Amino acid sequence: MPEIVIQEISKTLGGLLTLGEINMKAADSAFVGILGPSGCGKSTLFNIISGLMRPDSGHVFIDKQDVTGRTGRVSYMRQKDLLLPSLNILENASIPLILKGHPKKKAHAEAEKHLSQFGLEGFQRYYPSQLSGGMRQRAAMLRTYLFSSDILLLDEPFASLDAITKRKMQTWLIGVFNQIRPTVMFITHDVDEALYLCDKVYVLSECPTVVKMEIKVPFSRPQHGRTITDPGYSKMRDTIMEALEL
Repeated sequence: MPEIVIQEISKTLGGLLTLGEINMKAADSAFVGILGPSGCGKSTLFNIISGLMRPDSGHVFIDKQDVTGRTGRVSYMRQKDLLLPSLNILENASIPLILKGHPKKKAHAEAEKHLSQFGLEGFQRYYPSQLSGGMRQRAAMLRTYLFSSDILLLDEPFASLDAITKRKMQTWLIGVFNQIRPTVMFITHDVDEALYLCDKVYVLSECPTVVKMEIKVPFSRPQHGRTITDPGYSKMRDTIMEALEL
């Protein structure tokens, strides 16, 4: 799996210095969280990593290759599932493969192989309006995975879900991650979610945004929510909350 290095990235939007100078690293097969106040440029950073936007300065490296401004190398899942309502789940999931030039029948067959892994077996003929929010997010995650299976940028994928569904999806995501082992960068506003899922967490400041804190999480990806009872959990959570409030 590839390593991502974000080196001295800065960006001005609308005359406002949004990203000051950002340096980050996601090791191969790591799950890296990004926390920061609303409007600090987290999604802008993902737009730059994905090549949808060029930085004013700095570079994005994947496996030591400069990919700054180049699209197509990473998968990027935004907050909303963005499933097309006129297509069923299998057709939605197959879109990346069809865009890559696969014949429709072959794309559907390839997507169908992963339905069980993503908890969608038996739902391939359903339309987005027939599914719950959690199921739609699974379908969107499968589509993201099929675009590029080794690097996933996930921008608050569970933010719109209720607390019970959100925890189920987090636990499900841990299981999927352990199977496919991609390199993941994950934006969230939820400190508990970051500590539950991630190997490492970057805490960002308000604009102009810089990295205020980098924390390695020693109890990531547990089973049955064990992080909640870990003696170091509360202290680490309080440390991050203080950094976000300053």
